Amino acid sequence: MKQRSLICAVAIPLVFAVPSQLAAESLTILGGGIKGGAYAMAVGLSKLLKDKAGLEATPQTSGGMVAQARLLAKGNAQFAFGIGGPIGAWAYNGKRRFEKEGPKKNLRAVFAYPFGNLQWVTLADSDIKTVRDLKGKPVSVGKASSTTQTFARIFLPAHGIEMSEVKERTPGFGGGFNELRNGNVVAHLTVGKTPISALTEMATTKAFRLVDMDPAVLEKLVKDIGSGVSVDKIAPDAYGGNQKNTAPVSTLGLFFGFTTTEETSADLVYKVTKTLFENLGAYQEITSKAKAVKLEAACKGLAFPLHAGAKRFYKEAGVKGCEASS
Repeated sequence: MKQRSLICAVAIPLVFAVPSQLAAESLTILGGGIKGGAYAMAVGLSKLLKDKAGLEATPQTSGGMVAQARLLAKGNAQFAFGIGGPIGAWAYNGKRRFEKEGPKKNLRAVFAYPFGNLQWVTLADSDIKTVRDLKGKPVSVGKASSTTQTFARIFLPAHGIEMSEVKERTPGFGGGFNELRNGNVVAHLTVGKTPISALTEMATTKAFRLVDMDPAVLEKLVKDIGSGVSVDKIAPDAYGGNQKNTAPVSTLGLFFGFTTTEETSADLVYKVTKTLFENLGAYQEITSKAKAVKLEAACKGLAFPLHAGAKRFYKEAGVKGCEASS
């Protein structure tokens, strides 16, 4: 009788051990606003990781790069699409918007990619031709703590407008287009690869213009900001007939990043990186927003030191330019 009881006592822990060994690894991937490209990339990668690697990944909206840096650094997610470029570098080094809260030295890069352009939008019947015309007017800058709000607060002063001289509103990515349609703001600052789908959608019912920025101001900003930005032009017909520009519009192009923290295990980062790049075609079929992601350019424009798990994969894959990114 005593022998039988001993056998049962040993067997019970083994029964409970099996489910924990079989449980899928889970992680959270931050994106930006729900209609933005970064969120679409987070959703697409979550599906890819589940299908190809058995990882339970959950996409989650966030307020943009500033909010992402804070959430990642605090351990509220494992990965984020978006945070990178100059804002990422400021977060890492505790500069500009992060000066009061200090540097976030635990942020680590997985890869970078050219994301698109910052685009000021106004309706075609407005009197707004350049950024300087926004003085004294209500403007949408996206969501609070977002990439667009951060750059609005750079662009406006650089063009001679103090933030106290505009009526800043933060209705979010999609909400800004609604505010513009309804006449509650004269312009909305958005960001994305041209053509931005939300702006293409608005163009089906509303004629609009992209607001030009001073090329000399932009060139100076590129020098001041450093890596992760470039001066670009957007064609006057990039959005079809309802775009009423008569000449190319000057703007900034941004690098974004796929980012994690040093606390995320090297094995997990390696697995996520390997799964993404070995199935890049499938990923780009899931979301066209991932078209800009290229294995050979993964280490160009990094805002942070490269995570050891990502570095391991790039070494195996023979990707150049990643050796010193640490």
